[in-house]
Amino acid sequence: EKIAFILSFLILNNYLFLSLSFFPILIKINFLFFLGVVVYFYFKNFQENLFLKIFFLFIIFISLGTPTFDWDARSIWLFHGKRIFYENSILSLADSYEFSHSGYPNLIPAFASALALLVGHWNEVFPKLAFPLMFLPPMILMYSFLKSTHYLIFLSIVFFTIGNYLFNGWADGLVAMYFGSSAFLMYLLFIVENNFYRNKLLIFLLAFCFFTTLTLIKNEGFVLLLILFLTTFLIKFYKGEANKNIGKFALLLISFLPIVLWKYFCYSKGISNDYLNVDILSNLLPRLDDLNNYKLISYFLLLNEKFIITLSFFLISFWFRRNRELFSFVIIATMMYIVTLFLIYFSTPFDFKWQLDSSAARVVKSLTFFLAFFGLYNLDAERKIS
Repeated sequence: EKIAFILSFLILNNYLFLSLSFFPILIKINFLFFLGVVVYFYFKNFQENLFLKIFFLFIIFISLGTPTFDWDARSIWLFHGKRIFYENSILSLADSYEFSHSGYPNLIPAFASALALLVGHWNEVFPKLAFPLMFLPPMILMYSFLKSTHYLIFLSIVFFTIGNYLFNGWADGLVAMYFGSSAFLMYLLFIVENNFYRNKLLIFLLAFCFFTTLTLIKNEGFVLLLILFLTTFLIKFYKGEANKNIGKFALLLISFLPIVLWKYFCYSKGISNDYLNVDILSNLLPRLDDLNNYKLISYFLLLNEKFIITLSFFLISFWFRRNRELFSFVIIATMMYIVTLFLIYFSTPFDFKWQLDSSAARVVKSLTFFLAFFGLYNLDAERKIS
């Protein structure tokens, strides 16, 4: 837990340094410290969490050995990182490169640029290591809550649901991982009754770092975190506990602040958003009364084979261990996100079918990992939560 917190804190610290245009030497020291913690994790007790250490090395080697040719990876995330590297500031993205969606959150590009800064030059291969490196904090954290055999299953779930998004330079895999981890921390802090972790300061700090990270990966992260807060509030309100732990709940809302500040900066610089524009209602309303649109979205999202498999796995796990609190939390959050996705696709300014075909399989990864992880956690009968 401590290593996961330190790594996640250093990732956010790097973002802060580049937002404020700190001296390059401080950014290098921050990244060296991050790498030092990773080395410590590997060698303090090599036999501990051996599955993850071997798994992660394979991901690193694959990342280094595969070229970056997909549009989002090359022309958005790595291109943003390249610009930050040469300008030494995230704020440099306010310049006009509209094709690269300058208004997107830039936590990953900032981390990639810091790696390039440490090496001393930019190319299209090694900065991509920032993507797999950012998977480490949540994957280390999960080891604390799963037995060894269950953790091996967890790694299989990661590979099944996220797959080549572990190393291909796209951000959707990281969104899925941090959404699942953030949901788990929210569940521990506010849903599970009388558990040991609720009063641990480290868990609260981890939640704050993971929540902030989730919002700064992609725009979807903001929506997903908002769904987690709404789901938690609804459950607590239903149970008559809306005022219980309200202070912690309110403090965690501060995790939205960095992305709000970034979006305000983009707005002040006239950086546009594809979806939030004056035409949103004219795109949305005509599509709402066409049944074929609902069928099409359902086909791409709800009939996705991995979504069906992970949903089935979660429901089967509930059949064996009927944890009603966990079931309510997962199902409410899942339904909220599905409804949100329907509304987003209805309001797209792009060709409706093209938008679904190009993005549905990516955005559903957050749901598939979320469902699969909580299904596994529900089956882990010997976990210690009290």
